[in-house]
Amino acid sequence: MGSMMVVVPLVLAALGFVGFISGLVHAVKLRPGRATFGLGGGGALTIAGLAAGLIGLNLQGYARLTYEVPLAEVTVQAVNPAQKVFAVTVRRLDETHFVQTCTLQGDAWEIGGRFQKWKAWANEIGLNSTYTLDQISNRYNTAADGDGQRITACDLKGPQPQASQYLPDFVVQWVLRHMLVEDRLFGSASYMPMADGAAYTVIATQFGFNAEPANAIAKAANQQRAF
Repeated sequence: MGSMMVVVPLVLAALGFVGFISGLVHAVKLRPGRATFGLGGGGALTIAGLAAGLIGLNLQGYARLTYEVPLAEVTVQAVNPAQKVFAVTVRRLDETHFVQTCTLQGDAWEIGGRFQKWKAWANEIGLNSTYTLDQISNRYNTAADGDGQRITACDLKGPQPQASQYLPDFVVQWVLRHMLVEDRLFGSASYMPMADGAAYTVIATQFGFNAEPANAIAKAANQQRAF
């Protein structure tokens, strides 16, 4: 729908421009009636189409800026609270429907992956940022708390797309580099405190991962954590 707000007005502008050129041809051939209709009507349609297209492009850009998609649900259950051991379940909400339960030790869980951000012009025509969830791992409130503690983590990649069987990743990356549509490739992560019964939602924006509490327990833990 967003692309149609740009494409349709630009098509009308193109038709108007054709009419305007036709009006010039009629003017050269001394056909005042047809010339007036072509120049006036075609010119007006061209200007109106371009104006509407620019407005649609601006509105689409604003929608892209605030565009968010829920990626996963994260739920936490205590295993050994005294040792800060929790079972954290990640249920992906994208097309993979991947579910992973990971035993983490620490104060918070951290989920991360890679983001691929496209150039502004590609984003404007509807090419959203893409992502790959890599892993969920543990985190401590302070560096001193985590010093010397073991790292606990689990893989979240899920099954590889069938296309990867026929088109290696290095080929895809080569094509993207030469198409000049990629802005940058970067790592992104978000973390939230672990508390028994807490539930969270992981969100993707155009600029990286984010997370928010999904129930009262998570909200209380988040406020108490005081990031």
